[in-house]
Amino acid sequence: MFRISRKLDYGIQLMVALAKESDGRPIPTAKLSEMLDIPLPFLHQIGHSLMQAGLINASPGPRGGIKLSQSAEEISILEIAESLEGKICINNCLSEHDVCQKIDECTSQTMWATMQDQIISFLGGINLDILAKQELAKSLRAEHK
Repeated sequence: MFRISRKLDYGIQLMVALAKESDGRPIPTAKLSEMLDIPLPFLHQIGHSLMQAGLINASPGPRGGIKLSQSAEEISILEIAESLEGKICINNCLSEHDVCQKIDECTSQTMWATMQDQIISFLGGINLDILAKQELAKSLRAEHK
């Protein structure tokens, strides 16, 4: 079964929350944990991976926290996914050709390769600002009902 990990789901939620912070000030991780209902140790683990990938910056101290390292328009969902889960590979035979004994007569490898390419293209075509704006639009609609 294809499934998005909780780590990736939470990571995208975290990045959207940071993108919605319009003034660019760091947000304390404890506040983000409470706001997003993500356990603080898990949020720290996700944040560490995102920081290693260069997508967020951390500031220590009482006014510290985390923030995006670049504008939301410059960060694709693919970058977030790969920083948290590694390169997208839906079947081992697509990255390790010696894994399968039947690679030469395989009837499904082309299908898996096409699907993988489409997933990568789809996620690469969505920037963080698009998700943040959708979330903002939802909250504005809810306020005016």
